[in-house]
Amino acid sequence: MRLKGKVAIITGAGSGIGRASAIRFAEEGAKVIVADVNETGGSETVEKIKAQGGDAVFVRADISKDADCKRMINVAVETYGGLDILYNNAGLPQREKFFYECSNEEWDAIMNVNLRGPFIACKYAYPEFVKAGGGVYLATASLGANMPRAMSCAYSPSKAGIINLYKVLASELAKDNIRANVLLPGPTASPMLKQFMGGDRENMSDEEIRDLVAQSMAFGRCVEPVDIANAAVFLASDEASNISGETLLVDGGRSVARGRD
Repeated sequence: MRLKGKVAIITGAGSGIGRASAIRFAEEGAKVIVADVNETGGSETVEKIKAQGGDAVFVRADISKDADCKRMINVAVETYGGLDILYNNAGLPQREKFFYECSNEEWDAIMNVNLRGPFIACKYAYPEFVKAGGGVYLATASLGANMPRAMSCAYSPSKAGIINLYKVLASELAKDNIRANVLLPGPTASPMLKQFMGGDRENMSDEEIRDLVAQSMAFGRCVEPVDIANAAVFLASDEASNISGETLLVDGGRSVARGRD
C-alpha cells in the first residue's frame, strides 16, 4: 500500500475527481478526511470507503471560509493525530460567457474557492506538516490553466494561479521536506462537466455532453475521475519523493488534439 499510515484531507470529495481520489487514497492505506460542502455526497463517499474496509470521516467545509479550512485541519489532527497530505481539489466551474458578462460577484466567488481557499488551507496545514517532518500539497487545476479557452475569464486565471502558488510553495518549503504538485485534468466525465457549457448545449443530457466532448479527445473518450485519482496517488506517494513544483497533465490527449475541436 503506497499511502499506508498517511493522513490525507481531500476537498471536494463528495463527487467526481474528489470522490474517486478519496476512494483510491483509502485503498492505498490512507486515512481520509472527506471535505465537501455537500453533506449527502460527502457522507456517501465515506460510506463507500468504509464498505471497502477503509478509514474515513466527513467534515463539512466550504474552503472559501477561513474557519472551515481551519476546522478540517483540526478534524484531521483530532481524529487521526496529524496530517501528511492536503489535496485541494474543490473548485467552482464557470459557464461559458464573454468576460464582459461576468459579474464581479461571480469572479470573486470563483477566485475565493479556486485560489484563495487553497492558499488558506495550505497555511493552516503547514504547521502540521512541520510537526510530521514533511508533507505533500496537491491541487487540481485544469488544462485551461496553461491552455486558456475563450469564455472562461475567471476559471482559467484561477487555475493558472494555483500552478504559480504551488511553484512558490515548492520553492519555499523544500527545506521542510514538503512537496507541492498540481494535476491538470482535461475534460472529465464528472458532474461538473456540464456546468461549463453555455448556449444550446445547456439543454443537452450528460451523456450527450460527454459524447460531444469525446470527439475532441485524442483517444475519443473523456478522462475518467479515477484517471486523476491514480495520478494523485502517485504524486502523494514516496514514489514521487523527488518531484515538486511540477504539473502533471492528465487530459486524454486533449492538448495534442485541439485542432480537432
